[in-house]
Amino acid sequence: MKFACLGFVAGLAGALLLQPAIAQQGRPPPKPNDPDDFVRYIFEVNACVLTEAQIFEIYQQAGHGLMGANNAVIAVSNREDIEVLSREPFTYRYYGSEYCGF
Repeated sequence: MKFACLGFVAGLAGALLLQPAIAQQGRPPPKPNDPDDFVRYIFEVNACVLTEAQIFEIYQQAGHGLMGANNAVIAVSNREDIEVLSREPFTYRYYGSEYCGF
């Protein structure tokens, strides 16, 4: 179990390296084992907008593998607090937090 947690933490650290350092400042980190809070966090550190490719890469870097990252993209895109901004490329806006609720 400890190894799985360490892998997730290492993956999360790698995923956070993809994000601009300036955007991370002031945003609370995601709660452990809370997928909804992880979604909140990855959008908040990216000005509330991500492309499908970015979401896929973040989840893959967090240790979810190809299939897990693909399933995460599908789940994120189907959330009620996500809006499709563009279909070429697929770009999503999150509005499910006080920070991102425009």
